[in-house]
Amino acid sequence: MIGRSIELLEEKPGVLDWVHHRFSMILVDEYQDSNAAQFNLLKLLVGPVCFICVVGDDDQSIYRFRGAEVRNILSFPELYHGTRTIKLEQNYRSTKHILDVANSVIKNNKGRHDKKLWTAKTKGSKPNLLYIQDEQDEAMRVSNILLSDKKFNESAVLYRTNAQSVAFETMFKRLSIPYKVVGALQFYDREEVKDALALLFLLTNEKDEVNFKRMINKPARGIGPGALDSILSFASQTDGSLFAMLRLAIQGTILSAKAKAGASYFLRMFEHAQAMLGEGELVDCANFLIREAGLLDYYQELDSQNSTGKVGNLEALVNALSSYDSSLEGLLLFLEQLSLDPTTLGREDPRDKEGVTLITMHNTKGLEFDRVFVAGLEEELFPGRASESDDDIEEERRIFYVAVTRARNELYLLCARARKIWGRTSYQHPSRFLDEIDSSLVSVQGIRPGSLHASGFEGFSSLGEKRREHLSAAKPSSSWGSSGGSLIQKGFGGNAKTFTMKTVHDEADAGPLFPVGQRVYSDSYGEGEVVNVRMNGDREVIEVRFGGGRKATFISKFAQLEKIGSE
Repeated sequence: MIGRSIELLEEKPGVLDWVHHRFSMILVDEYQDSNAAQFNLLKLLVGPVCFICVVGDDDQSIYRFRGAEVRNILSFPELYHGTRTIKLEQNYRSTKHILDVANSVIKNNKGRHDKKLWTAKTKGSKPNLLYIQDEQDEAMRVSNILLSDKKFNESAVLYRTNAQSVAFETMFKRLSIPYKVVGALQFYDREEVKDALALLFLLTNEKDEVNFKRMINKPARGIGPGALDSILSFASQTDGSLFAMLRLAIQGTILSAKAKAGASYFLRMFEHAQAMLGEGELVDCANFLIREAGLLDYYQELDSQNSTGKVGNLEALVNALSSYDSSLEGLLLFLEQLSLDPTTLGREDPRDKEGVTLITMHNTKGLEFDRVFVAGLEEELFPGRASESDDDIEEERRIFYVAVTRARNELYLLCARARKIWGRTSYQHPSRFLDEIDSSLVSVQGIRPGSLHASGFEGFSSLGEKRREHLSAAKPSSSWGSSGGSLIQKGFGGNAKTFTMKTVHDEADAGPLFPVGQRVYSDSYGEGEVVNVRMNGDREVIEVRFGGGRKATFISKFAQLEKIGSE
């Protein structure tokens, strides 16, 4: 919509002139989060006599991954001559001690407007910097502090990646500490929900190639990459209509009998769904698509094998749809609101629950808590890459600034000596952001890992030393922390071996998908080894022994397992 608006204003001088006379004043809020398209649109909207005012904080520009461009707000005075800058530097939320920590870190960014927050709240304790052993110790330390005064609702644990919540969730459950997880993975980012939404998006837009490619052969219906390319080859004849491409491909001779049958079924399914939606049967239409596309059977089988609740999530999605008008307009409104604010859909908003808030630093923007724990302050986790650009580091530093300034009264910074990565111990080095905090501003507890001695880094294995050396030398980007990469390491020093996690479950030309002796990783059980392979009808079934002697059985094709293959 923004792109078409820009085209209109650039190509139609009359429309541009009308807009310039229509608006004498334009106000833009949260300008630090604007992207390139929004920046260009604003330039066109502002006429020669228009008053333009933008409000924003460049130090809180943390959505670069979504296209936000901090340079938009930094370059504003250069683009709009005669700009008057009004700095709102008084902070009404945090204590002076907390702001001192925030200021000491963010001042190291070069790409920012010079400013320094201050507050009238001069009382309060210094922030605490805790050096702990590992993620279990981290969760226990936080739990002990929470249990000492039971101020659960006023406390939040902030982390850089969603994967870090596991240790806290496990510990909180064990100690009966109420908590709520607030974040993208609560509902709408789950695979099964994305699949169902892909069907609904495609139902409303038959030119949606991304979702078409996602669902045309999921679950498998005989349409492989070659058949898909053949279908899409009709694009020039159909003005982008994917259903029209299907019809031409079915009528022709370019598809195999199996692919043609699958394509015909997929097309008939959507034609029937369109008719149902046209008759005002939105909920029945959604149920029909989920069932006839094969998603219900597919995820029921996964649930039975892995004790998950994926079918329940499909049901919750349909339940959310039921509160909208049972028509095409209702579906469009649902999808529009999902795109604008996904937290309004699905199950109840977890923020309404009682308990400690577990939340990523990105999701916490705009929120505030009496007490904040910032977890995982180690290199390669936060910041999340070991060979970053300057822009990457400045973005990460802004994320740290946002996290710290969520705290009203108490702030705890936690740094672990070691963490488990894919079931193996990885020795960490403190985040560079901790080095930017003057030691007089925090109360330190514990021994800092990586203290330099003649014999090496205290508490580090040779892997830890190598990591420290890599901080001052270029190297390929790190595997874990933000990218969710696949490299893991077993052993240290010269005897270390590197392995790669692989998730492709292609049909094997010969032999089983998971042969006996294959090492695998499961999110539910950890690392294990295939100990038995058998056939159940036409399906390969495997038995895996995990750590502690636990065994589990999977259908190979649908197994939620990642192979660990030696490089």
